[in-house]
Amino acid sequence: ILGILEYYQIKATFFVTGINPQYAQYIRAAYEEGHVIGMHTYSHDYAEIYSSPQAYYEDLEKISQLCMEQLGYVPSYIRFPGGSSNSVSLKYSSGLMTLLTQDVTKKGYRYFDWNASCGDGEGNFKAEKLVENATNTAGKKKIVLLCHDGRGKDATADALPQIIEYYRSHGYEFRTVSDFSETMHHRVTN
Repeated sequence: ILGILEYYQIKATFFVTGINPQYAQYIRAAYEEGHVIGMHTYSHDYAEIYSSPQAYYEDLEKISQLCMEQLGYVPSYIRFPGGSSNSVSLKYSSGLMTLLTQDVTKKGYRYFDWNASCGDGEGNFKAEKLVENATNTAGKKKIVLLCHDGRGKDATADALPQIIEYYRSHGYEFRTVSDFSETMHHRVTN
């Protein structure tokens, strides 16, 4: 993914986890290449992180520590596993996402959702299907596209050049999130 982004001279935002600590150095590598780093969670374990506000913040603290080790600072951008609209959290803690979406902003974080997805988090699709999903954005002027990287995401890497070329050919610019970005928020359902 980093090589593809470098080839196209595009910067991206990576919301990182600690799931595979043996690859933690890629957090620093992405940052040093000019990409923006946000936090996803350390474990990405829904049952664990969404069991209570305390459990969520304990997990967020772990990814904060990993980012501090790799970057020398703790990012203020976050993305909730499953997005702020996830209904899985209801299975573990009623009202949790409503509380968290309000509370994280009070703590100085900015959370981001998306309005387009390649679908690589929903199944094991071939690159062609990921391109089709990612470019099914008719009428949207601003797109926050969700893709995943890591082990098992070879199809995402295969699809990425086609996705980039599609959006470039349609006049889109690629930007990272920043303090000035419009936040894309889902409707919170829990």
